[in-house]
Amino acid sequence: MASLVFIRHFRTPWNAEGRLQGRRDLAVDDPLGPEDLAALSRNRTILAGMSFGAVWSSPLMRARQTAELHGFAKVDLQDDLAELAFGDWEGRTWADLHAAHPGKWDSAPQDLPLGEEFSGFAARVHTVLTRARAMDGPPVLAFGHGAWANCAQALCGGHAAIAMPAFATANGALLHLNLPF
Repeated sequence: MASLVFIRHFRTPWNAEGRLQGRRDLAVDDPLGPEDLAALSRNRTILAGMSFGAVWSSPLMRARQTAELHGFAKVDLQDDLAELAFGDWEGRTWADLHAAHPGKWDSAPQDLPLGEEFSGFAARVHTVLTRARAMDGPPVLAFGHGAWANCAQALCGGHAAIAMPAFATANGALLHLNLPF
């Protein structure tokens, strides 16, 4: 079964403030905090000796910087790895979103007024997973974002994309995703 190794970007100032980043092109914390440094060390140990059929990244700065910090300066930028576009919610806090739409993120994210149709976002995630599945040889290594990773985990687990709020992917987390489809 084909697999994808996925690493979520390190923390940004907006992560620390609980702000929705979406497509905002923000840099990771400089310097990295202790949690990110520990994740980087763990990830480098896991990645040591592994080979990859391709190394992909979201085009957003925080994902590209995370790839570079892991030693991957040359990556193939994949627009479909970009984070969910939160539209007018970008820059506002998760608390604001939950207050304006109680329970919607957890029960019906597809009904929220976001910057892209939820079905389009889910299709982008599925496209990347399918592209990685079609690769011959070693797994693909990808650098990206939290909502993207949560959606990928839902899809790889046989769930609908709307189940993604049940998953949580910490900054710097490394995931091994089996690609069953």
